[in-house]
Amino acid sequence: MKTLALALLIPLAVCTACGKKEESVATTAATPSVDTSPPAPSIAKPAPAPVDPAPNAPAAGAAPVSAPGPVHVTLISASGSTVSGVLTVTNEGDAVSILGEITGLAPGKEVGFHVHEVGDCSLPDFMSAGAHFNPTMDPHGGPKSKARHLGDLPNAKADKNGRALIDVTVKGPNLVDTDGAPTAILGKALVVHAMRDDYKTQPSGDSGARVACGVIR
Repeated sequence: MKTLALALLIPLAVCTACGKKEESVATTAATPSVDTSPPAPSIAKPAPAPVDPAPNAPAAGAAPVSAPGPVHVTLISASGSTVSGVLTVTNEGDAVSILGEITGLAPGKEVGFHVHEVGDCSLPDFMSAGAHFNPTMDPHGGPKSKARHLGDLPNAKADKNGRALIDVTVKGPNLVDTDGAPTAILGKALVVHAMRDDYKTQPSGDSGARVACGVIR
């Protein structure tokens, strides 16, 4: 009887152990493994180098280059002179327009009036303004001459009160260089002379002393 009971208990114990073993294996398989190794260091990618704009490309939002607006010129008197004035110079396509008045002239007198090459009226006789503006190296002439200085302008003629109204448009010069040619008169000087320009005598039409001067700026 004892032998029979022992024989029945041994298989039961074995089955119980097998069940625990299977339970342990199942639990182990269900539990995910945890990687405790330190994370690999991240390597930052270098930022792309900035791309330079094309060398001749205009800046974003930049206004287009254009000719300056009207430029006002104040004529001051030379030592011993009473001639003065206020003029306005404006671009007109391939020409410049000069408007205004010159005062202090002798009544009814006609006088030479030119653009000179240097914007400097500092000397009392205005010789600091240099010669006529003449980048093309042409001979002196009048408004209708085929060859003339770009600084040659029509004579100014005073009325009975010694006041000359200026309203001239001259092709050739302009306020700024628009095509690479050195034709800009911005920064040059306007000079009034004491005598009439005969439009032929070199190099300044025998127009005498400089009695008024103003810088175009």
